[in-house]
Amino acid sequence: MKALQVNLHHSRAASAALSVAMNVCDVALIQEPWTYKGEIKGLKEVGGELIYSRSSPYPRTCILVKKGFQILLLMHHCSRDLTAVKIKTSGGGGPREIILGLAYLPYDDVEPPPPRELERLVTGCRADGTHLIIGCDANSHHTSWGSTDINRGESLFNYIMANGLDIMNRGNKPTFVTSNRQEVIDITIATVYVGNCIKVWHVTEEVSCSDHRYIRFTVTGIDRAVEVYRNPRTTNWESFRTDLSGCLSDIKDKISNFADLEIAAKQFQEATVLAYNENCPLTVRMNNRNISWWNQDLAERRKKVR
Repeated sequence: MKALQVNLHHSRAASAALSVAMNVCDVALIQEPWTYKGEIKGLKEVGGELIYSRSSPYPRTCILVKKGFQILLLMHHCSRDLTAVKIKTSGGGGPREIILGLAYLPYDDVEPPPPRELERLVTGCRADGTHLIIGCDANSHHTSWGSTDINRGESLFNYIMANGLDIMNRGNKPTFVTSNRQEVIDITIATVYVGNCIKVWHVTEEVSCSDHRYIRFTVTGIDRAVEVYRNPRTTNWESFRTDLSGCLSDIKDKISNFADLEIAAKQFQEATVLAYNENCPLTVRMNNRNISWWNQDLAERRKKVR
């Protein structure tokens, strides 16, 4: 699984640049995306499933997962500054499921890092024995992840060490670059087992149209030879109607202006999707074309012959 950790920093141009960078990636951990009226914009053309907290008016984290993975949004671990998703795979020599987390740590937070919501995610994974990878815009310095000095990052570093997590950063190439400042403030941390599966971690030279650089890495042993879909014919429509009715009970029945109409329409859409997902089970289709000896050259030759 090839992953990309990136901070878009509220830019339409940065979203366009990410579309190009995602051509060879399976997952993108995206911080500070371009948002409009509580929705993340500019990433539809990339494809895949975009995951973030829909309850936050200005989400600062989201995860984009390409097709081919069975994913589960961890709602109880999602907020404005944290997104978490469980990814199940067909194995391939690595973990059959991992949790990907993405955390934004505000630089003006009164409490020293990490925030409590991130602590809850780590504690939950440790209790369940689940493998975890977290991308962070730490907004703090520590020489252990390549910064030039140590500030409030000392608190975050102590927490990482105390909880048996590994820092995956390699070298001291800046992840944050402006005209008058360069520093390493973006880090990737993981539990020990899955940390050993992370290879080729590096800060790239790609144009990001942001003051943060892209971070790329590969999680080896992850086989995505599973196709996950929902078949409408298997939907329990009676239960769907019951659940939808319950979800719609909270929607305003008095609409006096355009803003009320927008809110009601969004709530109706979310209620319909939620009720459908609850009552239409996921189906996994194995992809028999993911064979070890098949490659792009053979695909091109077959195309030419046909």
